[in-house]
Amino acid sequence: MSSEQFKKMQYGPLGKAVAAAMPHTEADPIGVYAATLSLWSSALAGKVFQPSGRPTVFWSALVGRSRVGRKGFALATARAILEPSIGGFLATRMRKGISSGPSLVTTLFEVEQESLTSEDGRDGRVMIAEGEWASVLKRANRDATYHDQLINAWDGESVVNTTKGKGGKREEQRIDVPLLGYHVHIQPGRWAPLVKPEFALGGAFNRIPHFLVNQSQSLPSNIKKPLDAVKETPALTRAYRWAREKTREMELSPEAATLHDAYRREFDDRMASLPENVSCFIERGDENLLRLACLLVAAERKTVISVKAWQAAHAMMEYSMACTEKLINEAQQGTGRQMKSVEQIVREALHRYGGEATRTLILRSLGTRGNADSLSAAIDKMPDVVMETRQGSAKGGPKPVYVRFTDAKREGEDEHQAQVEERPKLAVVPSQAERPAPRKRPVTTAPKKPVAKKAPAKRVTRKKADAAPKTPLGSQKEDQMVSSMADLL
Repeated sequence: MSSEQFKKMQYGPLGKAVAAAMPHTEADPIGVYAATLSLWSSALAGKVFQPSGRPTVFWSALVGRSRVGRKGFALATARAILEPSIGGFLATRMRKGISSGPSLVTTLFEVEQESLTSEDGRDGRVMIAEGEWASVLKRANRDATYHDQLINAWDGESVVNTTKGKGGKREEQRIDVPLLGYHVHIQPGRWAPLVKPEFALGGAFNRIPHFLVNQSQSLPSNIKKPLDAVKETPALTRAYRWAREKTREMELSPEAATLHDAYRREFDDRMASLPENVSCFIERGDENLLRLACLLVAAERKTVISVKAWQAAHAMMEYSMACTEKLINEAQQGTGRQMKSVEQIVREALHRYGGEATRTLILRSLGTRGNADSLSAAIDKMPDVVMETRQGSAKGGPKPVYVRFTDAKREGEDEHQAQVEERPKLAVVPSQAERPAPRKRPVTTAPKKPVAKKAPAKRVTRKKADAAPKTPLGSQKEDQMVSSMADLL
């Protein structure tokens, strides 16, 4: 599956170099590609910029089980691909074990200060590669400044740290233009406990695209140092020299700019429709896409981003966002809150829109759970749903694509309705509101009987009461009442 996805995102000299290295590694091709792009972006940091002037550094996290994921193999393969082309950069600028904001700033500051005495002048490029990101996060989560400084570095904003010098004097370490590369590895089981929601909501993790990885193959044991067979890619060597010569400002071709603008509008709608605990991990996807496109084109020694380069970057970011959402889904399984499948969402959307809807509406309902390719794959598996292109209303305009339930299903529903209508009707008891009002019968009034007036009670003396004969039905209670009246008199 990864190899098929990799073909969609493979582009230019970088894509060819990764494809050429795959026979000599057990790593996941997408993992190798992500690691290569992160190292490549770090090497080009400070020289290649987005159309907006922002940096093009591309950070990445490989998520895979120990041994099975072959995350270390992916990084080693990426180094084997790039080291012949970018000289001693990786040997002198790679760092690890940094788990606090102050240590991060200090590292950047010291590297930059050391470069001032070199022939090439100021150069603050640093590439952080953490094979055990879980250990770093465990310590970094106790220091909120670590995530804040990472955010500033990715954005290209200044990072500052204050230290105590000799005699207790406070000294400032300041880097106005941080040039930081970042690539990390983590196991899926350790991801959920350590990737804290409060830092995710602050934007610390949506700047680091995630990629699920697995072993691609098993190489024979008799092959010693298989990565020695990975050869230099001359096109990358020339591209690195070209990029370091002077500042390169990238731009989108008119066609690619139209695509990117439409994607950003769609992306904003998707983020708005997703719960915040999901969107906070991927809401920088549109800018990461543009960064990838810039890096791919720079490897061709060009400054104009073509449609094909944009589409390759788009495929890679869509895959990354799907991986991130899968991680969130697996993390929520213990809470009983699981995300729906693509097929379930498509069916619900079609029912909501009356049986058919445009592909754009369906994609908005999917959010990051799928893209146009995954939607097509899902519909192929659904016998009662089809996708068709119709004639547009405007001449020369794009033809709308609709998703709908098949006619077979509709005919089945009509047949079912007809069968229901042909069934013998049962007696229906009308509701209270539907029942006719009962007929009123004529009221006959009987002549009123005269009410006999009660005779005034006679005064009973004790003597008469004693002489009064007792009735056979008289009770003890009645006797007591009479006795009491006699006492009162």
